[in-house]
Amino acid sequence: MLCFAYGSNMSTQRLAARIPARFMTTAMLPAYRLAFHQRGGDSSGKCDIVPASSQSAVYGVVWEVAPHHKPTLDGYEGLGVAYDETWLTVTDLAGEGQFEVQAYVGKITSTGMHPYTWYKHHVLNGAREHGLPSAYVRALERIAAHHDPDTERHAREMALHGFNELLVRGA
Repeated sequence: MLCFAYGSNMSTQRLAARIPARFMTTAMLPAYRLAFHQRGGDSSGKCDIVPASSQSAVYGVVWEVAPHHKPTLDGYEGLGVAYDETWLTVTDLAGEGQFEVQAYVGKITSTGMHPYTWYKHHVLNGAREHGLPSAYVRALERIAAHHDPDTERHAREMALHGFNELLVRGA
């Protein structure tokens, strides 16, 4: 099955820590916008896709996920509790056409949410790693983020990208 990742699961390291998946392509979801308004279990903002004007688009990564790994991914995403799933049509950035993909859409949204810095790092790392448009990456860089008070979680999440906590803290 093809899954469209537009948030932290764009990062190969982040997704590989959860399930094995095969990179297929980068893609654009037209007439949607990205929002960090999904309330995570840690009370921080997580990514969601929201219908928007025809001039808007969300960029992301299409992964092939084996059917027997999908329930594990559903568990990480809180399917049925935090997110629902939907099927969408995305356009391949490499010009290969369109794909029907599964995506998660937020159920528990709130205004004024902000991601933790480590979560934003997963999103940015995935966007840069997969060569998403530079203007889109710059927009992601401008998203306000807060430092996670759970320093162990922060260190664990940053370690997925090879960052040492001392380097992250600037010590």
